[in-house]
Amino acid sequence: MKRITINGKEYTVEYTIEASLYDDCTLSMMDMFVKGGMAQGAAEDRDIEGAMRNLMETIANLPQKVLTLFYAGLLEHHGPEGDKSVQSRSDAKKILAKYLNENKKSFRDVLEELTEVMAEDNFFDLIGLNQMTAELAKDESSEVGKSTSIKK
Repeated sequence: MKRITINGKEYTVEYTIEASLYDDCTLSMMDMFVKGGMAQGAAEDRDIEGAMRNLMETIANLPQKVLTLFYAGLLEHHGPEGDKSVQSRSDAKKILAKYLNENKKSFRDVLEELTEVMAEDNFFDLIGLNQMTAELAKDESSEVGKSTSIKK
């Protein structure tokens, strides 16, 4: 949870139940993870065009993704179940614009802040991402072990 002051009003950004129930939040994070992995994989394969395409898509979509994450973080305390001061993405966009201006921040700066809050709030555990990633890694390592074992 993080408290921020925007235009003299204090807002609480938190990634718990309300954010986890907002599918676009999880989809936005997953898209960034996947596209980042694809860009890295393409670069490792010396597919510069593929790496650039994935990187450009990530950068082009960054403002929308940050807005989605910002809105999701406001839902717990300020959305329909909270103080009702943020009723839509449009409301969140106005608040985000003021936050960017007042603090001289970029969308990338805010993404970093929000990602840190998500980690602190155990958002990735709550949605099951960490558990699923661990299970996939375990499955992959057992498959690698099977394929590299020597049969007599």
